Amino acid sequence: MRALVTAARAYLGTPFKHRGRTATGLDCAGLVWLAYCDLGYTPPDLARYGREPHRDGLMQAMEAALDAPVWRGRSVPRSLLQPGDVVVMCFVREPHHVAIVTDSASHGLGLIHCYGNIGHVVEHGLDAMWQDRILAVFRRAV
Repeated sequence: MRALVTAARAYLGTPFKHRGRTATGLDCAGLVWLAYCDLGYTPPDLARYGREPHRDGLMQAMEAALDAPVWRGRSVPRSLLQPGDVVVMCFVREPHHVAIVTDSASHGLGLIHCYGNIGHVVEHGLDAMWQDRILAVFRRAV
């Protein structure tokens, strides 16, 4: 699972590009997809989606790519999360963002994701605000 974190960290700073799937531009799902590809697993990709991916089957695509979630619902216990978990998040009502759980000496559990509001791939600590956004946790070894 930590291999997925290492693969994703190679893309820190990569610019945000809606539906991006290359090292020159990624979106949140593209980062997860490309990191898995770098490790030799090419998951099915939901490549055609609009600005509201929940309408285009985000959760179903994640289940097809990563199997059944180990957690689904609000209030995920922090103790359940492991580095390399892929999480689906909700900012308002519907699931529409994905990230990879990380860990580091400086901030403990964290997230790496391509976040459009910032404009590139970032890694930061997993505080209560981000944890409350998690709706599903997927764990697929590579």
